[in-house]
Amino acid sequence: MSGATTILRCNICDILIEQIEVAQHVAGRNHGIKKKVAEFQEMNALVRKQYENDVSIASAWIRNLHERDFLSSGRA
Repeated sequence: MSGATTILRCNICDILIEQIEVAQHVAGRNHGIKKKVAEFQEMNALVRKQYENDVSIASAWIRNLHERDFLSSGRA
């Protein structure tokens, strides 16, 4: 067996690491934070697509908040 080292790229951190160091890298704080950010961004992208053409009452209300000031007038 040769002493060749396998180099891998972490797709979260976009860095090269040796195969033997993968477990340590994945358990690290920096990798964990970057992974959570990536997951959050992916989730937001999926949610935005899902509600892009939403015509619900809630979305209409949010879009029209700037047109009426219900709190100061006291009426709808």
